[in-house]
Amino acid sequence: MTNNSALLASLQQDGIIDNATAKQLSAAGSPWWLQVLLGIAAWIASIFMICSFIGPLLALADNTTVRMLAAALLLAAAIWLATKPHEFLQQMSVAIALAGQGLLVFAVYELFGQQYDAPRYACALISGLLLFSPLNPLHQRVSLSIAAACLLSLLSSAAILASVSSVLAAIAVWLWCNRPRWASLAHGGKIKPLLEVGTLAALGLTLFGQCLLVIDSSSWLDNQLAIAQALYSALGSVLLISTVFWLSRLATVPSRLVLLSITTLLCVLLYPASGLLTSSALLLACFYGCSTRWAALCLLSMLFAISQFYYSLELNLLYKSGLLALSGMLVLAAWLLLQRYQRRLV
Repeated sequence: MTNNSALLASLQQDGIIDNATAKQLSAAGSPWWLQVLLGIAAWIASIFMICSFIGPLLALADNTTVRMLAAALLLAAAIWLATKPHEFLQQMSVAIALAGQGLLVFAVYELFGQQYDAPRYACALISGLLLFSPLNPLHQRVSLSIAAACLLSLLSSAAILASVSSVLAAIAVWLWCNRPRWASLAHGGKIKPLLEVGTLAALGLTLFGQCLLVIDSSSWLDNQLAIAQALYSALGSVLLISTVFWLSRLATVPSRLVLLSITTLLCVLLYPASGLLTSSALLLACFYGCSTRWAALCLLSMLFAISQFYYSLELNLLYKSGLLALSGMLVLAAWLLLQRYQRRLV
């Protein structure tokens, strides 16, 4: 403990870290089981407090103005609790803020004549604004996930959905590949939850796009599934080739050309499996960004995409088996090429 204190003092004197970072690093973290128990207790306490506050208030004055005032008070209380360092109060702030946000969205729903679009816009706006308040990382991710879900639920065009999915994946790949540049910025803590939620949304949407013919049985996405699937596959191929092109920028010209040729052949072979192409690009970017957890999640996404592609009824089983076998041989050839290149560097 003494050595850690001396190291923190030395880093603080050299100007590498500030006082807030030093206090955060010096604070001893609680065991995971204690954090789970504190979270459960905080959410139970928050539910009791919210019910005792909102119930009588709405019973005495059940109108939109009262709901908005109660929601504002809940959000203010949540932001105040978020400034406290105790884990119990941090969990309470998340629960109270979600209750205030839900009450405010319901008030907007009543205010605009029970239209469904206005509350979704309001929920996305409120969640985005809460990102600039002193929230803990958990609440930042929850708020951004709610905002992304609300905005994506407004899309009813398959082609637009495919384009949005590819744009999110491209932004996520770019941020993961440039992680060392923005991690040291003053607002790096705000970029990280944006990146993680964007990566999760991109993985979910690309898997959704590969399963369009199965999911959209009621023609919810305006009967443009063929165009959407073509966009998913084409944009996923471009993203994978661009990712390999950027990651291999330090390799020799012959090695780079071989890697790009192998990647292009993979995109041709796996063109029907759009989710596999995008997940592969995100896997490479997350691995380059030194995030093992997100790389493992991308790997799970790839396994799901392979399973869906193999058991789908759109193509012949023998044909799909041949495509996967050839793809595996190409990946093995790329791996051998990288091993040879690394031995040359040594």
